Amino acid sequence: MDSSLGEYFEALYDITLRIASSLDLDDVLSYLTEETAKAIHARASSVRLLDKEHLRLEMRAVYGLSEAYLDKGPVVLERSPVDRAILGGQVSQLADVTTDPNFQYPEAAAREGIVSVASVPLIAHARPVGVFRVYSTQRRNFSDEDMRFLTAVADLAALCIENAKLYDQMRQRYEDSRQNYEATMNILWGDQPG
Repeated sequence: MDSSLGEYFEALYDITLRIASSLDLDDVLSYLTEETAKAIHARASSVRLLDKEHLRLEMRAVYGLSEAYLDKGPVVLERSPVDRAILGGQVSQLADVTTDPNFQYPEAAAREGIVSVASVPLIAHARPVGVFRVYSTQRRNFSDEDMRFLTAVADLAALCIENAKLYDQMRQRYEDSRQNYEATMNILWGDQPG
């Protein structure tokens, strides 16, 4: 078996175990970004999720990027053709983001030492929820195996994000029901002598 395929299989296995053993979305996404960057031999990786208005991509998890790069400004979809295409279901490779007109912050990427970027969509229930990205400090043509690995990790991340949303909704419904029950009991029995 090709050594990179072996690394990818092991990374997917470890990520899947982490997802299965944790309800903490931030912990899982943090682990996922770090393990992916290491497996694909990239400098960094990130998960950005759509905001409620679907106008921006907001950072949710990151590994390997400096605070200065993270503070460069928001990823505004109107100004980012590459991210609009990714959210439309396309995978993307940019060989040199410092000169690519589709990349929103080429100067910040140059200062960070980022050259090539590969991105895949995060899709949950046939709807885009965000973008998963890896960053290389060298000009790189990501292989088909690299892109399939990134897509598999993105699918796991999207599943984890969706499960976390469902869990939060269920927890909120439980809390609302509990509060309603207590309020009803207080009304019914609150004035009764003890």
